[in-house]
Amino acid sequence: MTPEDFAKLLSDEPLSPYAAYFREIARPCVDFRFTDRPVEEDQSRLGGAPFVPADFVWPEHEMGEYRFVGQVNFAELEAPPSPLPSSGLLSFFYAHDEDGEIFWGDPGYVLAFYWPDLTDFCVQSGPNPGASDGLAIRLDTGVQIPANDDVLKDPPFAEATLEDLVYEAPHRVDMPGEYLLGYPTFNTLAYDPTPEGGWVSLLTLGSLDELDWCWHDGDKLMVFIEEEKLAALDFSNLICDAG
Repeated sequence: MTPEDFAKLLSDEPLSPYAAYFREIARPCVDFRFTDRPVEEDQSRLGGAPFVPADFVWPEHEMGEYRFVGQVNFAELEAPPSPLPSSGLLSFFYAHDEDGEIFWGDPGYVLAFYWPDLTDFCVQSGPNPGASDGLAIRLDTGVQIPANDDVLKDPPFAEATLEDLVYEAPHRVDMPGEYLLGYPTFNTLAYDPTPEGGWVSLLTLGSLDELDWCWHDGDKLMVFIEEEKLAALDFSNLICDAG
């Protein structure tokens, strides 16, 4: 949600008694908003074909090849939240195999590449069968509070739930969709999937029919990174969960 919407949310019942708590736990995020604009080479998008260095070698795993998830062009953000950069391209790929033997919890299920300089880049379609142009997205810097009670730490409300307070009437705030940073959002897990030891949420994606994505029977894919590595823009070690 926008900072303005967040401020309004906290000024009204039933959240106003807990405004200080929600301000403390709020995290910055970058929301992906789908648009009808034409998909251009270096623009942010989900699916399609990536804009990569001319000498880029498409990643492979022992059971097949990776498929392109999407790319984020940070230059499109007016005010990127820390520690995200103000320019450069971040691209994600996930391990795919036709027999479904690859598990989202396996090491290297999602790979990410960050390039600060886009000189000598080109579109590379890779192995994705019938890859479309993808879905263009607009990047919106916002504020996020959890959507799942399991990630809350010592909430001051004992009887109410986040669904009661935030995501149902009278506010009916939309559940988070696809985004960077923030909190992981999940459907069927009964625990906070964030790994212990200084890990934070990097990317959350829903199951999207348009891109033939189905994470854990239609749930969410969540990608995590060590906070220190994110600050160094080192995306070489990611952990995933789905649910």
